[in-house]
Amino acid sequence: MMDIATRVGTFAQRSSLVQQMMTTQKRLYDTQVQIATEKKSQDYAGISSNSFRLVTLENDKARNQLFIQSNTIANTRLSAMATSAEAIDDRLRTMRSDLLNLTMGDFETPLDDEARDKLEDIQVRAFAALKDIADYLNARQDGRYLFSGGRSDSAAVDIPFSSLSEFQATYDGVDVTYPVTRASNVPDITLTNAEHGGLTFVAGPPSTITAGTAASVNGIQPGTRISLDDPDIGDTEFTVTANDGAGVLTITPSLTALEAATLNANAADATLETVSYYGGDSLTVEHRVNENRTIELGINAKDSGFEKAIRALGILAQGGLDASDTTIAAAASIDLTFDNATGTVSANAGAAADVFSGLAIGSTVTFPGSALNGSQTFTITANDGNTLTLDPPPNTEPAIASEAVSNNLGRLDYAKDLLDDAIDHDAANSSELAGDLQTISRSIGFHQVTLTRAIEEAQDYEVFLAMRQIDIENVNLIEAGTRLNDEANALEVSYQAYSIVAQLSLQDYL
Repeated sequence: MMDIATRVGTFAQRSSLVQQMMTTQKRLYDTQVQIATEKKSQDYAGISSNSFRLVTLENDKARNQLFIQSNTIANTRLSAMATSAEAIDDRLRTMRSDLLNLTMGDFETPLDDEARDKLEDIQVRAFAALKDIADYLNARQDGRYLFSGGRSDSAAVDIPFSSLSEFQATYDGVDVTYPVTRASNVPDITLTNAEHGGLTFVAGPPSTITAGTAASVNGIQPGTRISLDDPDIGDTEFTVTANDGAGVLTITPSLTALEAATLNANAADATLETVSYYGGDSLTVEHRVNENRTIELGINAKDSGFEKAIRALGILAQGGLDASDTTIAAAASIDLTFDNATGTVSANAGAAADVFSGLAIGSTVTFPGSALNGSQTFTITANDGNTLTLDPPPNTEPAIASEAVSNNLGRLDYAKDLLDDAIDHDAANSSELAGDLQTISRSIGFHQVTLTRAIEEAQDYEVFLAMRQIDIENVNLIEAGTRLNDEANALEVSYQAYSIVAQLSLQDYL
């Protein structure tokens, strides 16, 4: 005979059955959630055995997405830079073609009206090209100037002139000439009174500025435009024509005695600044492509290719191009001495203190009476009144009687040669830095290829990480559906069994 306990449900048995039904119901609910979310678990605890791997994958994926994002932004900026570089190249080639057509003919002095019209036309074109290039180099992306180095909130190029006449009012080509060397075109020197030790002005010609601390002005090259900033005088500008290395700068325009006295009284403590078209800095921007590689995005508006182009156009657009020849008679210089080592020609002792003062920096000069240098045309890069620095350096020649004939028309050939070098640098041209627009375009293109490849590789890696992540956290829907059906059936049977047991009682048994 069976024990009554096996026939009549006890409280403990009913509680156990309810607990089992609740467990089955929870499994059913969890499976429903898995099917709805397609995830094995809603937290890491549910996949504790694989949680570390999943977190690692998620971190790798997030980091990879950041690289894709930053590389995409950098690539967009490079595309904008490539567009600017291409536009500048096209503009310069057009300008070079115009200049070549002009220089194929000969200009006879004195110039006639037709020749002057041609010169004026090429200067108008040069100034327009200069403004266009400034606009291209001031390109912005996401509010950042692309060619300013690390100073991305400042315009890369500042050409503060709205017309050719305004430009020539500053750069008259005689007293104030456009820089003819890189060192004088993109200087970056600012000297306060504490740094230069006080300035002393001497009337001329030749006029000079002497710094109390001589070494402070050693970096200022001939041809550099300088500005004196002081509340008592406002902005006053000069062109440095020579630097003796002992703190004395020879300047133009020349100062009268009254002007020198006024400056000595009011500007001895002025801040001396070099003037440059470049408004950025020399910081090289380093971009991280991925965890193991970086590239330098160091192209800015003072890159030698851009600098030579701006210098060429400035030299061409400045005033004085149609000025008459300037001749220094042989007797005035008391013979000339040429020195190849220093690249200079000097008037001998006994000549007037400022015998060469009428020869502007940037103009060309010939010496017809010289046996070794008579057939050569030189460009004046510095002038202290008695010594000219020449490009190219002359052949060494002892004292010889020769006149010096200066002609500003030589700026046409000088500008054309600079444009040639800006577009495609001649390795034989040691007087200019290597670098040209083709090199700039190649550099930008190489960086674009690198970033494009990095983006594609990162996207492929992201797909791999996503598949691994799916394997770990996603549920098999077919398997989950089968399990849901099984759990639902089990729960239904459990409810039926519980219903029967719940109806049993001792009275029914008896």
